[in-house]
Amino acid sequence: MPTSIAIVTPTFPPYRGGIGKVAQQDAAQLAGLGFEAHVYAPSGAAEAGYAFHRLTAVGKFGNAACVPGVMGLPKKYPVVILHYPFFGGAEPLVLAKRLAGPRSKLIIVYHMDVVGSGPLRAIFAAHARFFRPWILNAADRLLVTSFDYARSGAMAEMVARRPELFRELAPSVDAERFRPGPKSEKLMARHGFVPGDRVVLFVGGLDRAHYFKGVPLLLQALTVKDLAGVKALIVGGGELRGQYEEQARVLGLAGRVVFAGGVSEEELPDYYRLGDIFAFPSIDRSEAFGIAALEALASGLPVVSSDLPGVRTIVREGETGFRTTPGSASALAEGLIKVIADDGLRKRLGQQARAAVEKDYSESARAAKWRAILAELRP
Repeated sequence: MPTSIAIVTPTFPPYRGGIGKVAQQDAAQLAGLGFEAHVYAPSGAAEAGYAFHRLTAVGKFGNAACVPGVMGLPKKYPVVILHYPFFGGAEPLVLAKRLAGPRSKLIIVYHMDVVGSGPLRAIFAAHARFFRPWILNAADRLLVTSFDYARSGAMAEMVARRPELFRELAPSVDAERFRPGPKSEKLMARHGFVPGDRVVLFVGGLDRAHYFKGVPLLLQALTVKDLAGVKALIVGGGELRGQYEEQARVLGLAGRVVFAGGVSEEELPDYYRLGDIFAFPSIDRSEAFGIAALEALASGLPVVSSDLPGVRTIVREGETGFRTTPGSASALAEGLIKVIADDGLRKRLGQQARAAVEKDYSESARAAKWRAILAELRP
């Protein structure tokens, strides 16, 4: 009889976001290993192979939701995987885990240090001070997307003090779906591109929860003179889209920047292939890795990113792309110009990007790491 595992996450597809996408990878990969995977989230939908349970939210704010229903999970499942941060979900789950004792193992997948903007910054800082240590110390294993990120921020002291708790588990990418190929003539026509257009691609959420993605920075960078002939395609939806469209208009970019909105999972690989270069201009540590950047690399696109911990593990300077100063539009523009202006460099970086994904970020390799982690927790 397969061992059953609960996966608790604040978001889950079809909502677009890194936490939910990684939770979906966990469910599919654990099911593929023969485990009975059960996903618990306030919203989302399941695919074949694992079960999905919708958590009733008693109050919801953005991606935070108070879900007292998680308290029963430590008594029901021998292993519970918590995707963190999950404000309103982590607290009742950890309380129940502490009450249940060692009968249930808790694995926390730590995605990012939450920074926030405006009034939320103070709220997140207070939570980090008073609740985060209590939550993390309840874990039997702490999984991080990269030790680079973990050792450079809020987790640094704990990594040094309790290294035996930590394991590195980066997201994977379906390299069969996301792969180099010709540009779709249908999509080019849909968005007004013609052969010979140089296209900077961005894929990411345009909602307030993803304020850190740096879309305003990208728009500002595109005003630099040496990028005047370059077009941009912004893929993603959210309530900030109108604000970004207005910024593009004010900057004189309305004819050069296409907002495609949210696209289907079926069409997404073709959208990556429309790009010549991928921009990943995130502004702070809320970006800890970058699944969209990984999908771009798999599609053979060089990536110009912000030089952030975690992100720099996949955007390797001069090998898969270039890294620029976070928050600097001029530095971002300089990186884009460097790649756009040199066809040979762009081709070489794209080939190396694809090779790096095939070597280090395959789904089978990640599933094997999951098998090893779970084997460590057997009684």
